[in-house]
Amino acid sequence: MIDYAEKCMKSGAVFATERVSGINDNMPTPHYHEFYELYYLESGQRYHFIDNNMYHIEGGQFLLFEPYMLHHSYGDKDVPFCRLIIYFREDEIISANLKEILKGSTGAYQLSKEETQQFYQLMNMIYREKQNPQQYSNEYCQSLLNTMLIILFRNKRQKMKIEQKNQITEIISYINANYMYDLSIADIAGHFYMSPFYLCREFKKYTNTTINQYINKTRIMNAQRMLYSSDDNITNISINTGFASVSHFGRVFKEITGSTPTSWRKRRKSFE
Repeated sequence: MIDYAEKCMKSGAVFATERVSGINDNMPTPHYHEFYELYYLESGQRYHFIDNNMYHIEGGQFLLFEPYMLHHSYGDKDVPFCRLIIYFREDEIISANLKEILKGSTGAYQLSKEETQQFYQLMNMIYREKQNPQQYSNEYCQSLLNTMLIILFRNKRQKMKIEQKNQITEIISYINANYMYDLSIADIAGHFYMSPFYLCREFKKYTNTTINQYINKTRIMNAQRMLYSSDDNITNISINTGFASVSHFGRVFKEITGSTPTSWRKRRKSFE
């Protein structure tokens, strides 16, 4: 599935929204964004794998993703779904308090029936505005977005329960905590007392990606955070994210993001 809203954001938009219906439409690999995402499931059910946590949501429930948060969505066979998403950048949050609360806000949420209706109505208002922009469109969407976040956070951020962890989620937690070191499949398998073959097979079955692909995406995601939030040089960032050489770092970075680390940093800073 082509994510047209993401294409808009990558071209410099501050807001983007999209409504999609599907069946057996599962993400081939985990991915992440450089911006926030609000995901409202209008109907059906979906599983969302976020970093090392698994959530199961149904119609009327929603998720919030922070930037650079690996996630992966899929559903049971032949179960249709419809979802509405809004992408936005941190600069669209007008309150310093809301910006602070947004840190660590990734997860699935369940509000009361009345609050859910209000939240969903505001999302639809943003969606309709983006389909047919009027005068002061960005200001209008910004106002609606901030109202949505106030509704969410004044209700004590009622996060939904995380699905029970299993061995694969523990392996992912281990990778997330140790991506900056030399990680081999043999070492990870030995740490969890399993064969490399079994590890690779089960990891691919659960995440729909290989261990090496997941490690590289995790390293590049963290490299992007460092490129944006610090002035550290490319060589140090490559070392601090577990790459053996700056040339290898640059090659993997371009494979995943489509640009060099230096170009990505310049482009991201231009959004400020």
